[in-house]
Amino acid sequence: MLFEELRFFIVLIGTIAASYTDIKTGLIYDRITYPMIALGICFTIADVFYEKNMLLLLFPLAIFSFSYVLYFLGKLGGGDVKIFLALSLLLPSYKNKPFFISALFAAALVSVVVISAFYLFKFIKMKKKPRIELNRSIVECVLLGIALLLYFATLLYLGLIKLYSALFLAIPLAFALIFLALRRQIQGEFFLRWVRIDELEEDEIIAKEFLSKDMLDKLGASIKGIITEKDKEKLKKLGITRIPVYRDLPPFAPFLLIGVLLAYFWPDLFLNLFAGY
Repeated sequence: MLFEELRFFIVLIGTIAASYTDIKTGLIYDRITYPMIALGICFTIADVFYEKNMLLLLFPLAIFSFSYVLYFLGKLGGGDVKIFLALSLLLPSYKNKPFFISALFAAALVSVVVISAFYLFKFIKMKKKPRIELNRSIVECVLLGIALLLYFATLLYLGLIKLYSALFLAIPLAFALIFLALRRQIQGEFFLRWVRIDELEEDEIIAKEFLSKDMLDKLGASIKGIITEKDKEKLKKLGITRIPVYRDLPPFAPFLLIGVLLAYFWPDLFLNLFAGY
């Protein structure tokens, strides 16, 4: 791949800028991601002609398609989709190692531990917290935890994974399972906002878990994870004046920056964990 060090420098500056704006405003601005995407397209086209391999276009296309589906479902912000595309174009690999996958994987693991621990601590410290009752979500998380424990034990017994790899993966998964078991209560306390239709912001994420059955029936099966201008008009026609949305969600860009640095200084991160290298 051509100009690897220059491409890493662009990725580093871009993720630093994105981290700053994401922490400060909760947004990753287009003026950061669009130049990165434009440069990434130029570098990718150069790679295609230099290596005479059109398949190099498939990876960024797959990343964009997958992340856009998550955005449509309300699981990712629009800025996240754009910066993922930028990174997949600029630096899909580094020193023949899967840089983008390692960076995203490391960012996901770190974010799961930090965010889960932070909000679980805040939830536990609350004087008036919502009552926790045994429900389907908790049962599913317990069963999933048991299944994962047996899975990792089997891999260790067969020698298919190293002990440090199992621990490296098991700790974030444990935090994630506890967080998911209490997700409804935590989201309801820290992220849920009831907003008037006229006050909805662009790409607002719907808190579908908190919609009443009557509201779900009115909206029908067409409801997405995000709100568009067309959706606002539909809501008004249905006589719905307020809708639950998620706001003040934790920024992901700072964790992506951590992932970028880890993938740069530890290029074998992903392969060490899964391929036994």
